[in-house]
Parts: sequence; C-alpha cells; structure tokens
Amino acid sequence: MDVAGVFDHYADSGPAATAVCILIDAAALPSVGVHGGIAGVVAITLDRYWMIVHPIHHRKYYRRWMFYAGLILPWLNGIVVTPLPSFGTTRIVDGKCYLLKFWPTHAMEQVCIHSYR
Repeated sequence: MDVAGVFDHYADSGPAATAVCILIDAAALPSVGVHGGIAGVVAITLDRYWMIVHPIHHRKYYRRWMFYAGLILPWLNGIVVTPLPSFGTTRIVDGKCYLLKFWPTHAMEQVCIHSYR
C-alpha cells in the first residue's frame, strides 16, 4: 500500500515500524474484518438453517451460550488466520517490508504457502 510513498521505505526496523509494516502493509487489520465477517455470516446461515429446517430440534437443543460462541468464534478466527502468522513471519530488511517471508522451518513454509499466497 503506497499512500504518497509513506510506506514505500522504512527508515528503521524498530517496534513502531514493524507494527505499521504488519498491521498496514501486511493488511492484518482488514483481514480480521474480512475473515471474521465471512465466518460470522456462515455461523448465522447455519443457525437460521437449523432454526427453519429443523425447528423442533432447534427448540430442544439450542442454548444461550451457542449465541455467544457464534458471536466470538468468527472474530477469533479472523485474528488467528492472518495477524498471528504475520507477527512471526514479517520483517523489515533494508527498509523494505517483507510479508510472510521468514518462516521458522522450511516445512512450515511449504504447508502455509498454500494458505497465504
């Protein structure tokens, strides 16, 4: 993302620059919303399907904690999918932000390459 060249080159690789690199350049913040929103729509769709197609089963087995789980779990999914891997694998090298490039092991990189690229 280039906003008039602001994020084109990082002067240092300190904590603030790394946070901007991860949150803005790696698109960690927007991805939380996107993944959380999609998972939330899926949870609502499954709940409505259960309520309409199987109303007796829904009345018998639906509990209030299921509502809260349906609200919280999609957003936790959004946090787990992109920001957590970004924190460990994104670095600033020579003023450039390298997103998801520094995996701890080669095997982990091979497994995760299909999810993030």
